[in-house]
Amino acid sequence: MSDQPWTIESIRDALGNPALAQRILGEINRAPAHQLLAVFAEWERIAKDTLAA
Repeated sequence: MSDQPWTIESIRDALGNPALAQRILGEINRAPAHQLLAVFAEWERIAKDTLAA
């Protein structure tokens, strides 16, 4: 990804797998407010790793 900030949508798109896309959306939707940033950061890392592979 370029210098644009990551979004839920861009992470979902970078994953390239419908099952993973559903998983991120489910985890984000179920996460308590105080855990949202941690869940987002974990999926951001996964998306970056996927793009780097």
